[in-house]
Amino acid sequence: MDLLKNFIGARSGNFAIIVAICAPVLFGMGGLATDYALLYNKRAELQNVADAAALASAEELVVSTATASQVQSAAEEFVLANFYTTKANVTKSAALSINAKMLTGERGVKVDLSYEWAPFFAQLFDPGVTPIVVSATANLAGKGLTCVIGLMPQQRTAKSTIHLEDNANLRADNCDVYSNSTHARGIRLDPGAHIEANTICTAGGVWFRSTTSSASPKPIEDCPLIQDPLKSRPGPVVGNCDEINLVVGTDATLRPGTYCGGLRIQGNANVKFQPGVYIIKDGEFLVTDTASVQGEEVGFYLAGINSVFSFDPDTSISLTAPLSGPLAGLLFMEDKNVPFNFNFDPWDLLNLPIDVRLHRISSNNAHYLLGAIYVPKSLLLVDATQPVADASPWTAAIVGRLWLKAGPTLVLNADYSKTEVPVPNGLLSIRPVLTK
Repeated sequence: MDLLKNFIGARSGNFAIIVAICAPVLFGMGGLATDYALLYNKRAELQNVADAAALASAEELVVSTATASQVQSAAEEFVLANFYTTKANVTKSAALSINAKMLTGERGVKVDLSYEWAPFFAQLFDPGVTPIVVSATANLAGKGLTCVIGLMPQQRTAKSTIHLEDNANLRADNCDVYSNSTHARGIRLDPGAHIEANTICTAGGVWFRSTTSSASPKPIEDCPLIQDPLKSRPGPVVGNCDEINLVVGTDATLRPGTYCGGLRIQGNANVKFQPGVYIIKDGEFLVTDTASVQGEEVGFYLAGINSVFSFDPDTSISLTAPLSGPLAGLLFMEDKNVPFNFNFDPWDLLNLPIDVRLHRISSNNAHYLLGAIYVPKSLLLVDATQPVADASPWTAAIVGRLWLKAGPTLVLNADYSKTEVPVPNGLLSIRPVLTK
């Protein structure tokens, strides 16, 4: 009994005994922490690969009449090329299970990945830690024309690339609408505003400011950023000035050429543009008062500082893009080298900074605008009280920011088979996007 009391009361060596008793527990806890950290990293890596593999295999649906085996092969090749395991003596194919299948209607692909890994301790407490199972689904966005692309990156003051103010309507029934802003308000719909399109896709989110704001179909969020489809499209050669600071106040016929200092059409002038390319250099293209303009197979190239267009409310506008040449399919194209800025005060449009480019369609008789409006460094403001472009077979807007102010209706049709005006390469496309 005395020996037992002496052992219990002894102080020397107790620390070593405690450490010996606790060491397995501490070691196990450390092993669990390591396992779950590895689990988190491996799952995130695998999910990223699954997302990318779904997009890659969905591309098969775009370029060909894909079979199930082609989709499976595309997914396998991508995953095996991009997912790397550090586990020694185990091949990628042995550790991975890859299953890709086409969705009903062959409009999308679902990729399921299962990865067997060897944790230290976690499987003793939680058998579900292995295998790691993830999935990703990519659907085809659109079936033809992309008629609205908002390319502006997120800004300090302007976070939305597509902004519809109160009761504004954007009707793009048979084509796609795309916003490149990664902000949660990449598309902004104020009370009463509505978008109707074949597909609505945004790299960020959609802000419905009211229960009366709506979009059909439901927008797809977190879409991959889209590149400017016309980035490599060269502009026409800017020649010597044919006209300088030209103001037209009576009926006239204008010829293609370089209009330095801009072009102003005013009063009740009725102006006809002959077919060809009109270069508006270092000045505005303005149609004011009750003037009207019309032109078939005409394109306007906006070069230099302040080369923007503006059509006042009581004017009449009817324009058709060229069938061929440097501006084939383009009604308006801006010089890629113009200075630009997207930070501005929306309540003070009369005092915009010199490098903020604002094009404005206020005309209540602009029903026929056949072709693409390509102004990626600018804001396109539409504030007419009557529908715009509704009579055109097709119209597209590739802009920095699309702004529908004061309740207008912008109609972007996609009946491109009903006209000889060509759709620029890059706008007729189908792209896969991830869906949640």
